[in-house]
Amino acid sequence: MVIEAVETAIVAPFRDTMPQSSEYWEACARETSRKTARTLQHIYLCDPCARRLTLEALNGRPPIYHGETISGYCGLCNAKTEVTLRVWFACGICWNVILAYQKTFVASASVLQYWAANMTPRFGAFLCEEKEEVRLEPYARAGKTKKQAAAMLDTLDFLVKGADTALFHIELKTGPGSIDGMSEFQLDINDSNDIIGAIKYTGLPAYIFHAQVIHQYAPPTRYSLATGLWFTDIWTLLAARRSKKPRRGEDKDAGYYRPSAFQPIEKFAAELESKRYLELASRIGELNLE
Repeated sequence: MVIEAVETAIVAPFRDTMPQSSEYWEACARETSRKTARTLQHIYLCDPCARRLTLEALNGRPPIYHGETISGYCGLCNAKTEVTLRVWFACGICWNVILAYQKTFVASASVLQYWAANMTPRFGAFLCEEKEEVRLEPYARAGKTKKQAAAMLDTLDFLVKGADTALFHIELKTGPGSIDGMSEFQLDINDSNDIIGAIKYTGLPAYIFHAQVIHQYAPPTRYSLATGLWFTDIWTLLAARRSKKPRRGEDKDAGYYRPSAFQPIEKFAAELESKRYLELASRIGELNLE
């Protein structure tokens, strides 16, 4: 059973379920091609988010079960509202992606809130635009390699403009840890290649923001809360690399960096005042994809 997108507003509770006769029974809901997955994954979602997740990220495959409806926090939009327990078949890697959406939405909002509260009053001519809004997507194997795709990338998460002129990108990374408490900062090589590729393709430098987003609990639900922001640039980060090695349990490499590459967000205003982004732009030729 596959749910089709509809144009009209949905007013009835979302209770569509996948029958056991479906070819996608015991298959990972996020994988576009059938991949066996017998693990039952649980999440509390409001009705609009359950439908949205089904349509946009889970290939139109509805939950196999809907449970209790309670007052709590939605595992996608983070709102406190009526939420219902939903159950899907999904592999662990794909389900981690699904669970991360809530934190990512909160992290993105924290950057815009920071800019509006701290940068706009001091630097009114500088506009921060979210260019890569969080998209819910299924997993499909790409025709291009990650490195090939990075070489043609022209957009990162945010773009800062001044007087209608693009000045620099901001790439946002999210995690539960404070930079001050980390022993090392991890960034996938695919992600650093994306940053480098966008810089070289657009001719604009890029900063990297780390948002600390933690979970708070209202059992049996939980919500995400942004508690801190730090920044660096890709040149400073690469200079702080300690090692490169495969991620545990995954078939991809990551770089491991000294957290001292980052500064607290309170110092970011000095980057704008000094126009250091112009100095970084002059160093684009130093960067290469890995």
